[in-house]
Amino acid sequence: MTFEFCLLTFNKVYAADVRIDYQVEYNLSQYQNNINSQANFQIKITNLRSDVYVNKFSISFPQSFTVSDLEVKDDKGKVDPQITNENLNTKVEMTFSHPNIGRDSVNNFYLTFNQANLFKVNGNVWEVMLPVIENREDGSYKVIVNLPQGTDKKISIAKPRPDSISGQQIIWNNPSTKTIYAVFGDSQLYQTDLTYNLKNPNLFPVIIEVAFPPDTSYQKIYLQSISQKPLSFYQDEDGNLLANYFLKPKETKTVNVSEVVEVFSHPREEVIPVLRQLFNQQKKYLLNSEKYWSVEDPEKLDYGNTTSDVYSYVVNHLQYAYQRATKNSLRLGASRVLANPNQAVCMEFTDLFIALAREKSIYAREIEGYGFSSDSRLRPLSLSSDVLHAWPEYYDLKNELWQPVDPTWENTSGIDYFSSFDLNHIVFAIHGKKPDFPLPAGMYKVGNSQDISIKPAASSPEEKKEVIIDKINLPTEISDQGQVSASFVVKNTGNIYLWDIPVEIKGEKIISDKTKIYISSLAPYEEKKIEIKISPLIKNKKTSAVLAVNIFHKDLFKQKIIIFPYLYGLAIKITLILAGSYIVFFIFKKYVRKRTN
Repeated sequence: MTFEFCLLTFNKVYAADVRIDYQVEYNLSQYQNNINSQANFQIKITNLRSDVYVNKFSISFPQSFTVSDLEVKDDKGKVDPQITNENLNTKVEMTFSHPNIGRDSVNNFYLTFNQANLFKVNGNVWEVMLPVIENREDGSYKVIVNLPQGTDKKISIAKPRPDSISGQQIIWNNPSTKTIYAVFGDSQLYQTDLTYNLKNPNLFPVIIEVAFPPDTSYQKIYLQSISQKPLSFYQDEDGNLLANYFLKPKETKTVNVSEVVEVFSHPREEVIPVLRQLFNQQKKYLLNSEKYWSVEDPEKLDYGNTTSDVYSYVVNHLQYAYQRATKNSLRLGASRVLANPNQAVCMEFTDLFIALAREKSIYAREIEGYGFSSDSRLRPLSLSSDVLHAWPEYYDLKNELWQPVDPTWENTSGIDYFSSFDLNHIVFAIHGKKPDFPLPAGMYKVGNSQDISIKPAASSPEEKKEVIIDKINLPTEISDQGQVSASFVVKNTGNIYLWDIPVEIKGEKIISDKTKIYISSLAPYEEKKIEIKISPLIKNKKTSAVLAVNIFHKDLFKQKIIIFPYLYGLAIKITLILAGSYIVFFIFKKYVRKRTN
């Protein structure tokens, strides 16, 4: 994704003989669901010697960014360019009509054209990808973007960061990256429909665990429907959402899951404290050397010590193998891809990053999911079982956050995927403990079935925040001298994850050993069992007590409990025992008398 230029003159000209300044201005207009982009190029060529001049100049545009309605002028008037297509580029060659000659003389070309695929509307965000002129010598380079008048879109992600934002105008001066990337809008919504084809080939019943997309620090799930409800839901150590399905011998099941996934440009504040607590439990295995995440003789590799060093080494050392992306290729792993660096797809970029990071005591893990991409050359999807993508995350100890990075897409697009991310990555499964479990959506296939459908959505679904108290095990009577065990289940019946849930246990004339409990998180349909011990506050008196469970400041459950004096209960027990003994004695006496007769 580059522009290329060459200098052609009747005299021999070198780059050092001229200074070239560029100003590129994009004027945007919105029509329905499309962003039209008119580009104005000014190419200013200054002669630095008196004995040479520039006669011709050419510039190449990537064919993926189609140029149309091209008009070219120089300082003297209209110029007829020669346009050719070569090596996936569109080459525009221009000849000055009467070029100025002499030291410090200036000649300008002015190009006006429409260019496709620079600005895209994806759901409720705009995504911008601008190719940058490479191999520039001395000279300035300014990129100006003028947003449509009246738009309320704000830039949330920019790589590199712009030098100025004023009203509807955004300016980059001398960008050093291969591509300018920007997103307007704070979050992106995706309508997500997934199919899980489950099969039990055995002659005995089994329980199959499948991974549904989880909530993360950058991702929020709105569950809409599940065609077949599982036996149970639970979250594993890595934070995956797993559903258990029971299959009889030789049984098959097809499970369809529909949900909306919202991806954010910044970490979600409500999630961060819980994920920090979870990380403290995960640390024990996040530096382990696992299958695919190990390299031989790492001390012989010169790749630095910081996370940035590891990332740069992976981006620059590996070469993306487009031919492997279309095949069911075996996963090479970190060690084998080091020996075959030109055979890497996204999984190998990820495996090598994790292996090298862990060697440097950097906590790292793998994410498998979906990358929303409109250009498979720039941002390829290459997990063979479906249109899936893989990328790594590392734990930033300073900010105490998981940071996603994508060395694959930086290698193929030139976009910086280390210092900031984007809104195109959807998490299906998290692999911190093991590199191959759980399987993400798209891996539960039958033949060549298409099991993933993801489309940008424009509006958020209704958020249903609902919990119930279920499976209550609580006595209706208790002695004033006793302590009784009790339990109940808190179940999320809404459509979103619930985080840091306060469960209050309140009593009248009765007390629980636990009065306030926090459940770190509950996925939709997930449940957590709470076990308590209750004791009476009233002695030597029969009375009624009440135990209540309050969640999110609302009483969800109340139960009346009778407290009776221990001696009163003891007296009743003795009376019942005596009465029972008398009845037994009476029956026995009657039986003996009958036998005597």
